[in-house]
Amino acid sequence: MTLRSLLIGMVLLVVLTFGMTHNDYVVKNTPLTGAINLPVVVAFLVILLAVIVNPLLRLFQPRWVLSQPEMVVIWCIPAAGLMIPSFGVLRYMLPMMVSPFYYGAKGGPWEAAFYDHIPDWLVPSKDPQSPIVTMFFESTHGRAMPLDAWVVPFFGWGVMLMGIFLVMFCMTAIIRRQWVDHERLSFPIARIPLEISRPPDDGRFFNALLRSPVTWVGAGIPICFWGLHILHHFYQAVPVINNSSWAYWGVFAKIFGTGWVGQFNIYFLTVGVMFLLPTDVSLSLWLFFVLGAVQRSFRRKLGYLGGDFELQQQAGAYFAFAAIALWTMRGHLKNVFRKAFLGAKDVDDSAEGLSYRFAVFGGLAGVAVVVGWFSHIGCNPLIALLVVGISCVAFLVLARVVAQCGLIHTAFRPGPLSIARDVVGASNIGPKGLTATTFYEASIFADQREVLAPALLNNAKMAEKKLSLRKLFVAMMAAVAISYTVGYFSQVYGYYKNGVGEENSYHACNYPRGSLDSLAAAVDRDEGIFKIGTGGVAQVLAGAGAFALVHGLRARLYWWPVHPIGLLTIRTWPLQALWLSIFVAWLCKALAQKYARGAMMTKIRYFFIGLIIGDVTITMVAGIVGLIVQRQILWNMS
Repeated sequence: MTLRSLLIGMVLLVVLTFGMTHNDYVVKNTPLTGAINLPVVVAFLVILLAVIVNPLLRLFQPRWVLSQPEMVVIWCIPAAGLMIPSFGVLRYMLPMMVSPFYYGAKGGPWEAAFYDHIPDWLVPSKDPQSPIVTMFFESTHGRAMPLDAWVVPFFGWGVMLMGIFLVMFCMTAIIRRQWVDHERLSFPIARIPLEISRPPDDGRFFNALLRSPVTWVGAGIPICFWGLHILHHFYQAVPVINNSSWAYWGVFAKIFGTGWVGQFNIYFLTVGVMFLLPTDVSLSLWLFFVLGAVQRSFRRKLGYLGGDFELQQQAGAYFAFAAIALWTMRGHLKNVFRKAFLGAKDVDDSAEGLSYRFAVFGGLAGVAVVVGWFSHIGCNPLIALLVVGISCVAFLVLARVVAQCGLIHTAFRPGPLSIARDVVGASNIGPKGLTATTFYEASIFADQREVLAPALLNNAKMAEKKLSLRKLFVAMMAAVAISYTVGYFSQVYGYYKNGVGEENSYHACNYPRGSLDSLAAAVDRDEGIFKIGTGGVAQVLAGAGAFALVHGLRARLYWWPVHPIGLLTIRTWPLQALWLSIFVAWLCKALAQKYARGAMMTKIRYFFIGLIIGDVTITMVAGIVGLIVQRQILWNMS
């Protein structure tokens, strides 16, 4: 890792974190990260470096050319750090800190239910009439900003967040070798910057991917498609083609009834990424989503309307996956623990981001910090340990879905609080525990479009054999701490300066109100152990059994065509939006594997990577135009 690549990465992180406040919350523009696990602005910068900056440097100053390891560092630092100030944490966390008092009436049900259980160090003010609360939503209109009131909550939340981030770093260090070296997962998102930044042959300005006309034909499709939409925004006479069709919704609704929830959208970025997957994985994603709709349709026609069976089955699949994953890596985990506790000399961890001893004890320390944070609020430590344990399963699931499936949108539903309530009941969690867990979920699990754990694993894969993972992990830890600090105070400043607009209504208004209404209702509800009931338990077991069955068939039968991982996404928002794009990519890949060979297959792969390059480029063009005219052009095209 060179000093200049580290400095470029850190400077970009700080600039983009500051810029995110104005871009995402003031202009309400296309999010800088794209609101996905493939950070669009970082991908765009790597494309610029490979297509414009490095060729010019090769022409005029060859000694200054950025090497591929340097470009990997420039990707990894902001790719990890930018997960924090956007959807990953701060977008939902900051409004949640003042929403209870702004939206809750004095003497209303919220005050009676949970106001007393919110510690003073967790929020800037508990007074509904305080300017600290009202000006956050309504703007200061030129008055002094009460930024000092946010210092104590910065540390109060920061302790918990740094604990949970430490758990993610340590988990990444422990599982990297198993998933990268032993199971050899595809990591499609990590392949994209590696393909783009690959150094050219001697005497060439561009690598084979960027020299190929097929790449630019692929890039031209989303550029022309969305370029017309940008022009249409200013000149209504410019014709456009919609990327979605509701006409097909009616056809599927006649077949599936109200059981069909899939959208009919084509997203070029998703098609490009999904083409990089093995066909058994992409088939699994869309097939199980459709089978879920078939099941939902039949049970509703048979009169089984209560409960979300598919969500409960998905929860069962989560825990079956976690159990199978841990069993599969049992040999590796044995070596990890031998190195951590006994210092086994035959186990080499020098290539890992953290030593196994630090990873094991650091992970335990992170769990202890988070459990202590819950306990300080008043939550039973055993309940806190249950919630943190479920969170670790969630991080494992999300990391695997991104590493193996390349899903740019991810989701873990039901969340830790819902699962904990199903197991032990709201009455056993208690008012303080429910309050602590509700606020915890708002910071980590409100919206898993962007999650730190998958980003860390992708970065570790990219750095494989190119960089010192130890140095990279230290740099990413620093990036996370910097982005939390810069993002926290810059966004608080932005809210006080501009207030909360209608366009921000979900994350700043609707989500907090819904969560707090649920909290107030749960506090007053008498729920005993296993609230989920025998029917719910049966659905959880069915989901776990289905995952285990498909996994066993795939392991035993070489010809079995379906991977079980689609059962982890059967009832999630990302699959509702992306299923058709995944189907198109699977169909193209299956046909290409059947009929294309050698150089032709390489050209087809270049075409689909070109779709990614073009979609990233036009997304950032729309964002830049939006910043120039100070209004949203297109929110999210990916």
